[in-house]
Amino acid sequence: MFFSNLNTYIYNMATIENGNLKGLVGNVVFRQSNEKTIVQTKVGRKPKQTKGTKAASVSFGVSSAIGAYIRRTMAEVHMGFYDSNMHNRLVTQLQRVNGPSGHISKEKSIRSNKINRLVNFQFNEKCHMQDFMHFDPQIQLLDNKQLTIQFPKFDKQKDIRQPKNCDLLIFNLFIVMLNFEQQQYIHIHSPQIPINLHTGPKMVELEQLSFDVNYKDATTVLVGMNIEYYGFHRHKHLLLNNKSFHPAAIVGAFIN
Repeated sequence: MFFSNLNTYIYNMATIENGNLKGLVGNVVFRQSNEKTIVQTKVGRKPKQTKGTKAASVSFGVSSAIGAYIRRTMAEVHMGFYDSNMHNRLVTQLQRVNGPSGHISKEKSIRSNKINRLVNFQFNEKCHMQDFMHFDPQIQLLDNKQLTIQFPKFDKQKDIRQPKNCDLLIFNLFIVMLNFEQQQYIHIHSPQIPINLHTGPKMVELEQLSFDVNYKDATTVLVGMNIEYYGFHRHKHLLLNNKSFHPAAIVGAFIN
């Protein structure tokens, strides 16, 4: 509505005075300062969380806490040589473990039968373990709570990628029994398998490894693995691994 005898009219709580718009239009505020029109956006009301957004928030928070605990527990595996996005990738994978609905208890635990989705998680995405060894250890949790690890027979010259100046590598395995709710690890096995690249038989056949994981409070069993590379220099072996060169992964994950 327009009144010709007035130089002011009201429009959505804003007014035009002497040709200048003042007041509120939608969520935009107009005001005058030093003969200039200043336009500001009014802060809207904080959206109310739904049950779905609350559940997603809890799921992310718990997954992040579990991911941080796994990162600390697996420190001997990644040795600090992980990429900058590792934690976010691990949280995403933990959410995949718990399913698309994102249902996860507040007790910081993993009870999903899809825990095997953690297998093949790479701590350093720039250095995928499958690019460095052309075979996979077979890892099983038996009914009698024995964890077995069997490496297939392999050719150490053809099946292992060897960096320059390397003459020794070590497969490090890290078997840990965890209780996420109590934020503790119950027991650890950490066998090492050295492979001399220049001496000994070309074909390597390793014995099966077996470990007892029958511990009362252990709810989860994780198996981590890395490959350490060594070069011989001045009468001693020096570690060749670094931030951009460190194959390390979760190779086994079980509900105990």
